[in-house]
Amino acid sequence: MFSLLSPGGYAWFPAFAGARMRAGVAVAITLVFIVYATVLAQLWQPQGLFLLCDILLHYVTPVLFVLWWLVAGADGSTRWRDISWWMIYPVAYLAYALARAPIAGEVPYPFLDVAKNGAAGVAVSALGITGLFLVLCIVAVLADHGISRIRSPGVHQGTKKAS
Repeated sequence: MFSLLSPGGYAWFPAFAGARMRAGVAVAITLVFIVYATVLAQLWQPQGLFLLCDILLHYVTPVLFVLWWLVAGADGSTRWRDISWWMIYPVAYLAYALARAPIAGEVPYPFLDVAKNGAAGVAVSALGITGLFLVLCIVAVLADHGISRIRSPGVHQGTKKAS
């Protein structure tokens, strides 16, 4: 038997079974939370079930995932080089969104609209969000290592204290 709180719970998608990957997901979902709450939420006023879905998707889910990661997922295994792997998804998504926009005639986010903001405006927005993502990555690695030290105070830098 397994639960979603254990690595076995990810048998349906083994790439997410690793603690280091889940740390990257925590970073990405935190970025979604921040960008939505600060930039995108005021662009619409959902009502009824749309409001419930909006709150669950953009506020509750990110908070619960990050709390779960901090409590059950952070184990000190992240490495600084993991940040380069975590960067692949947001950079690839940015490239996809920008390449798709002229073909589809729409952009997923107003700050990526080259026609309205100009290339320089979109570049500034993209760099700002990328910078925020990098800061969140650094915080995640530090938090992962810090939580690991709190849980295992006798284990430091790969050595165990004599019992």
